[in-house]
Parts: sequence; structure tokens; C-alpha cells
Amino acid sequence: MGSELQMQLPRINIGASIRELRRKLRLVLGILDALTDKVAEIERELAVMEGARNVGFGGPPPSGDDQIAYNLDIRTRANGSVEVAIDSGEKFSLGPRLAEVFRFLASGDKERGGNDGLVGWRSREEINKFLNNSTGKQLRACYVNNLVHLLRMALSKAHYDSNLIQSHRQKGYRLALKHSSSVRLNDFSTTWQ
Repeated sequence: MGSELQMQLPRINIGASIRELRRKLRLVLGILDALTDKVAEIERELAVMEGARNVGFGGPPPSGDDQIAYNLDIRTRANGSVEVAIDSGEKFSLGPRLAEVFRFLASGDKERGGNDGLVGWRSREEINKFLNNSTGKQLRACYVNNLVHLLRMALSKAHYDSNLIQSHRQKGYRLALKHSSSVRLNDFSTTWQ
């Protein structure tokens, strides 16, 4: 067996491979951000169309008053999750991370809300910084969009308008909550019937 074939392992440029994988990751994250914005846009358009269908073809568009919250009741559980009721409506649960973001959106400054009387806008960067501080981890910017999408889904599942979480390309996100609204943050040690 003097003529053994020797196998040569392929040569890999690890540095170039890492750069290429990082480039692909940035590309996919950028696409994910764009898709999350597109999903929000489609959800808004769908809500308008469904509202138009409910009032009849050719009728006036929905007033939009049903897309504003006036009272918010948040009950915290021992594990950090919360139960939320908006305008004494159906209660729904949010996990700890979603609860943090929901509270943060509901606490926007009046001055940053404009002249519509709603709580102020929170930029994506501001939300990401808040999450980084609260978790002690460096989170990707697209994580904010994903959390907002999950919040909208939770609102829809509880039969609320998902457009209560408003988005704006430059301003970021906010909860469509009247600034002078009643917001109750309670410990879950009391019973909620």
C-alpha cells in the first residue's frame, strides 16, 4: 500500500468566513426590520378595511375614537408578568419582558405626544436602551420591533385594537392612551375579580 491517497482538508479563511456571516446577519436583520414595519402597515390597513366593511361600503371611515385608551389597569404578579385591562375591558396577560415594554410605552412624556393629548412617543433607540439597562444585555435593535409586534398580537387576541400601539417611522412607538387617563399599577397580591 505504498500508493496511499492523502486527503487534504480544505483551507478555510476563518476571518473572511466570520466577516461574511456577519454581513449576512446584518442583511437578514435589516430585512426583518423592514418586514416588521410592513406587517404593522398591513395590520393598520386591514383594520381600516375591516372598519369600513362594518360601516358599509361607501360609508364614513371609523372615527378612530375606539383606538384610544382612556383607562389602563395593570396588575403585577409575583413572577413579573402582568394582567392588563384597558377601559375596563377584557383582561389579558403579558410576560415580564412584554410587560416592561408595555409600561414603558404607557409612560411616555406628554411633551413628546404632540397636540393630540396622547402619551409621548418612545423612539426605537430609547426602548432598546431601556431594555438593555433592564436586562443587562446588549439586545439587537430589531428586538424592539419584534416585541411591539408581540404586544399588538396580545392586544388582538384579547379583542382590543392592535393599533392601540401606534408606530411612526421617525418617532417610534407609543400607546394610544390619553395622557390624563387613569392608570392604575397594582400589586397582584390583591384579588382581581
